[in-house]
Amino acid sequence: MEQHQHYQSLQDQAYNALRSKIIYAELKPGTRLSAIGLEKETGIGRTPIRESFVRLREQELVETRPKSGTYVSKISMERAENACFLREKLERSVLIKCCSAATPEQKHRLERILAESESLDHSETRRFFDLDNLFHETCFEIAGRHMLWDWMKSINTHFERYNWLRMVSQDLDWEPIRRQHRRILEAIKRGDTDTASYLAETHLHLMPEEQGPVIALHPDYFEPSKDSAI
Repeated sequence: MEQHQHYQSLQDQAYNALRSKIIYAELKPGTRLSAIGLEKETGIGRTPIRESFVRLREQELVETRPKSGTYVSKISMERAENACFLREKLERSVLIKCCSAATPEQKHRLERILAESESLDHSETRRFFDLDNLFHETCFEIAGRHMLWDWMKSINTHFERYNWLRMVSQDLDWEPIRRQHRRILEAIKRGDTDTASYLAETHLHLMPEEQGPVIALHPDYFEPSKDSAI
């Protein structure tokens, strides 16, 4: 049992490390992943690394090419759009639930996340990105739907990758994101379900007009366009 848990821990380590590198564009699309090379780099055995490839392939972060190897996949805007649509619908119910379920301590936790986000400067993009996700994850937790957040992470990968490139590809103004988070928190504090519902439907649509410039800056990161937009 202990040996199995240790193996599972190594597999999780390999998976989490590779997933992070792909989400944050440290591993670019088309990069070939070598279990031997990653074993030398990480000190994790080849078997758990290969098993992590299976999980990454299920999340469409990598693809296996016959007689060639495993490669980091390109970003599919179609999948990103669908993930954005799904998350928007789920967050509407989640934020409505937060209005009635959030305890004073949980509201204070959201306040701390937002306060740190508001204190960051533009040299701390990754921390801002992580706090953005943490704010929403905490809302799912407050609503008793953290399992849904974990599930959504597995289908949200193309949306996350696009969102990260959007953050780092241009001089993105963080203030609209911060303002909407602040409005969401104030709605939760007031128990204002109408405002929370409205903000859930609009918050994820701060970025559509930026899709074209991001793809233009990183054309090799994306699958061929199907003329769709988030």
